[in-house]
Amino acid sequence: MTRNSTIYEEPSAPASEPLTRGDTGMRAIQGFMLGSGLWMCLKMLGVPNVFHVGDMIGLIPLGVAGAAIACTKFRRSMIAAFAIPFLALIVIAYTPVIVAPARALIRSDALPPSADAVVVLSAGITPDGFLQQQGLDRLLTGMRIVREGIAPRLIVTREQRHLGARAVTSAGDQSSLASLAGIDVISTPVVKSTRDEALAVAQVASIGGWKSIVLVTSPFHTSRACAVFERVGFHVTCVPSESRDIAIRSLDVPEDRIGAFAMWIYEMAGRMQYSHKGWM
Repeated sequence: MTRNSTIYEEPSAPASEPLTRGDTGMRAIQGFMLGSGLWMCLKMLGVPNVFHVGDMIGLIPLGVAGAAIACTKFRRSMIAAFAIPFLALIVIAYTPVIVAPARALIRSDALPPSADAVVVLSAGITPDGFLQQQGLDRLLTGMRIVREGIAPRLIVTREQRHLGARAVTSAGDQSSLASLAGIDVISTPVVKSTRDEALAVAQVASIGGWKSIVLVTSPFHTSRACAVFERVGFHVTCVPSESRDIAIRSLDVPEDRIGAFAMWIYEMAGRMQYSHKGWM
């Protein structure tokens, strides 16, 4: 009896049908949404700040890349790439995992009876030339210390932002706010980093022979900033400013934990860079 080979052969898999124009369009839309969503997750986690790029700069490019990838065989890999930061965001937001690492960055020294100057660091300016929230918090804390009589002078670092052909600086708003408290400010030349701030303040302080300073900056920035100023020769008392954008004392709500993580990852990257260059 002759064996009929066709009975025992494995049935061949049906050929995959080519994507229609409508299928391709739907996949591209889904890919664009995933790519854009991936950027928004990274933005919330503070990743763009680590690389000193704008919060919105990657939204459309990553969306376009996602649309292109979604129409290829790598579509599932893109879904996995989105899932990783999304899950990280959920864990950080709804568990206390970031609380201890973030608070470990805060340095808070007891105020001395006196100091040569209070130094307030900059923290960004709006396109209209006003201080952003952290910069305002820092300045208010610094002015309070001057009003308490700890130091006779207030030094602020000056930031500048270019908007096309127009440039705005923090100096005007800093001076206006300090004048409300009856305090004159000494402004440094334009600075772009914490290292710049330390060198600029040292240049200003050398004229008056000032060595002891009360340094005011945002809580999570204190440890690195004070180490940098000590590196250039100052005797530093480190004071964290009040925090009105993140409830640092509690860190109980998801938004605050995510904000704390964004600052933590930025500071960790900064510490690695500054340690490598010997700036702290």
